[in-house]
Amino acid sequence: MLRNLGLVLLSTLISLLMVEFAARLELIPLPDHVSTDAWWAERWQRERKGMNPRAIIELDADLGYVPAANLDLFEYQDARISTNAKHMRGRQEYALERSNSARIVAIGDSFTFGQCANDDETFPFALEQSLIDAEVLNLGVMGYGQDQAFLRLRRDGFPYRPDVVVFGFHSTDMRRNLLSFRGYGKPRLRFEDGRVEVENVPVPSPEEYSRWWPPRIWNFVEIFRASREDRKVVKRRINEVSLAIVHQMAIETREQGALFAVVHLPHPRSLGGEGEHGWKFMEKVCAEATAAGGICIEPVPRFREIASTPEEVNHHFACHFSPELYQALGEVIAEALVRARPDRFALRN
Repeated sequence: MLRNLGLVLLSTLISLLMVEFAARLELIPLPDHVSTDAWWAERWQRERKGMNPRAIIELDADLGYVPAANLDLFEYQDARISTNAKHMRGRQEYALERSNSARIVAIGDSFTFGQCANDDETFPFALEQSLIDAEVLNLGVMGYGQDQAFLRLRRDGFPYRPDVVVFGFHSTDMRRNLLSFRGYGKPRLRFEDGRVEVENVPVPSPEEYSRWWPPRIWNFVEIFRASREDRKVVKRRINEVSLAIVHQMAIETREQGALFAVVHLPHPRSLGGEGEHGWKFMEKVCAEATAAGGICIEPVPRFREIASTPEEVNHHFACHFSPELYQALGEVIAEALVRARPDRFALRN
């Protein structure tokens, strides 16, 4: 009896070791995308580079990473990227002390940063050029979740005492809020009893994940478990966290004496013939923003004027937004701010 049990345990151990060995040799195919830490960790193990090139990011213990400082027209994805000494997009440096100019802080993901666009083609740049005597600080970061954008606003945006916070809302960012690892480690927010708690800080470096991550076979166990979760339950959790972030961001922006403006960064299907992709949930997002005294900005009507056919949609969404869409987005936001705060903003002729 004991001998048989020992043989069973030994064979099980050998089987597990063989599977682990196969995982480390990467003989087990990585399944289709499953939005979990384990899936991203396995992907990182295989690629060893993270989401964005290390040449254009710096690891950050609070946020996971930020754009590298003092980039000088770094060429990436057919665009040239510059950053200032404070890890903001563009070369312009900003003093903490306020001038008479209106000040706007833009936060969000790669669409706010301006991926695939030159420094003078991003929507924060277009927004600044559309307004008289205003400065726009671009704190967008490629690959960020909405939780990271919120935390960067707290740490790096509010000290500049903005008149307005513009938050670029893209639906693909919502799943990132549930992760603590996505190409690089990241913080994660937990909302409990009216409090916001930050988890996974200080954020471990990718190398630490490589060194301390459980056996690779465990990654696949977690991936399988997550793939079997009820999609409705997961979607509800994703939506709840995203709305909680918008709600808290709007409240804290108001407490800073600034206007909170959430802008919809539309999916291409919002412009085509497949329905109003993401609009239904955006109504809830807008409700959270306006309940705290903020405003909601919808650029889809303007985008449809530029991209009215499927061929035009494909062209203008080939890599994030085209320069034409970024320009239009900046103009739409400028017009909305003038309507909301005519005492502080005016359009440039």
